[in-house]
Amino acid sequence: MLLSPLLLTAVLTPPALVVQVAAVPGLALSAQAPSTVTVTANGKSQVLALSGPPDPAHPEALARVRDLPVSLPSAHTGPVTVSVKLFLCDRARGLCTVQEQSRRVMLTPGRPVTVTFTPRSARQR
Repeated sequence: MLLSPLLLTAVLTPPALVVQVAAVPGLALSAQAPSTVTVTANGKSQVLALSGPPDPAHPEALARVRDLPVSLPSAHTGPVTVSVKLFLCDRARGLCTVQEQSRRVMLTPGRPVTVTFTPRSARQR
């Protein structure tokens, strides 16, 4: 039995996961505290740091957050929990907070998954 090239690519391509943090006007990720992403799959967790270029107008903050590609074992498929811990500063109020958010996603070979987290300002809570 021969497999089609498309099916073969889907079977051999490891699952791809990218974590994004959406920009929210007035909020900035602190450059001084470690905002992190935790990916848990099959009972094993990996913690990764979020990063980005510093904001020239506010050196204590990041101008934006870079997308974070997450490496997973090629054999892993199924549910994955992605959690973020964000150290945020509200520029207008001068208030800094920590926000935690979590999502559960399903990974399949050959299908990239992007998980986007949107921080909430103190006014949105």
